[in-house]
Amino acid sequence: MGDFNHGHIQWTSLQSTGREDQEFLNLVQDSFLSQHVSEATRGENVLDILLSSQKEFVDNVKICEPLGCSDHNQIHFIIKVKGERNRKIRYRNIFHKGRYKDMREYLAKIDWNNTLKNKTTTECWNILKSEIDCVVDKFVHLKKHGKRSKKKHLSKKAIRKIKYKQMMWKTYRHTGSEEDYSIYKEALNQATAEIRNSKRSYEQKIAFNIKHDSKSFYAYVQSKQKVQDKVGPLEGGDGNIITEEFLMAENLNEYFSSVFTREDISILPVLETKFEGREFDYLGQLIVTPTMVAMKIRDMKDNKSPGLDGIPPKLLLEIVEQISIPLATVFNLSLEEGIVPLEWKEANIIPLFKKGSRNKSENYRPVSLTSVICKLLERLIKDHLVDFLVKNKLINPSQHGFLKARSCLTNMLCFLEDVTKWLDEGSPVDIIYLDFKKAFDKVPHQTTT
Repeated sequence: MGDFNHGHIQWTSLQSTGREDQEFLNLVQDSFLSQHVSEATRGENVLDILLSSQKEFVDNVKICEPLGCSDHNQIHFIIKVKGERNRKIRYRNIFHKGRYKDMREYLAKIDWNNTLKNKTTTECWNILKSEIDCVVDKFVHLKKHGKRSKKKHLSKKAIRKIKYKQMMWKTYRHTGSEEDYSIYKEALNQATAEIRNSKRSYEQKIAFNIKHDSKSFYAYVQSKQKVQDKVGPLEGGDGNIITEEFLMAENLNEYFSSVFTREDISILPVLETKFEGREFDYLGQLIVTPTMVAMKIRDMKDNKSPGLDGIPPKLLLEIVEQISIPLATVFNLSLEEGIVPLEWKEANIIPLFKKGSRNKSENYRPVSLTSVICKLLERLIKDHLVDFLVKNKLINPSQHGFLKARSCLTNMLCFLEDVTKWLDEGSPVDIIYLDFKKAFDKVPHQTTT
């Protein structure tokens, strides 16, 4: 397919007037090729043609309006090729369009105290998860995964201009009058200008809102990259290149597991006693209340991704009053029994490329999408522990990470204060910057517990 520039060939009757045109026509016929374009593609000439070895391969050929400022018309067509598709049709819930009023009314009728009475942690979680799945099926719409969505940067006004332009093109193709062509060109210019304005406004909007919705900003930037980020192909241990998705996942899993710290817990260090409080000041049991759960849910961002259980923060925020009581019950049972439901331990691990060659597993780092419900309990436990440590002054004053009212900024302010003080005193100052390689992967979990 392309602009062959043989405008004097009559493709319907297979005749030509020029020598070069006739030679090209003979070549097409001698090669047993079929030409599918019969309408003019530039002015009154058929310059852009579509050739195929079998006529049945191509169907529904349409000559459409020019793309942008081009003076050649577009050629739209369907290629009929049979191919095996092993991909299953997948659907996903559209949580921002759920019928949450009906969902809240449904959940409010459940007597959670009797439903979860005399049950274990795992049993309570299975009951709660079953009810959540039930209301999601009832009140949240499904959408086919992978279906092309509307372009977000197009405003309603821009869409109206585009539709009007398309309508004027069809009118011109039907009449062929110069007046209708002039109307179409004016509609084209207006649509192009409105698309640019709409795109500019959308980009400004997501740029100004990056602090509150960084996900939309980076998704838009990534969609504009010429080369899309993807994993692999990867180099195996034997030097061979791996292209199959399952084998690449196994290769990444082996590498991610290999960097974990191999601990020798037979010899543990003797820790110096730091706590000097009274006996009743020791860290007590955490009792989770529905109010505490509701507060933590309201602190969550509604655009975060769910874990493998499929429960996103958006859903919890919409049913916070109805879900906080059963969640508090499950959390307290988990703390009392020392049992974490298996589903909370599972994660969807996404390999993110860092730098270097994309063919090497060591150049990827794992990001785990864990259960949002489990994160709620983790935050409640973390607050309980940190409050005790801060109250009893068990955290080093030099620590600025993971503490309220402290951050990288406060750390830098203290650092600059010390440096300027030493320089004013005439003392030499040497600064050493350290970065631990794969620090989070090498945390000794068994030793710390």
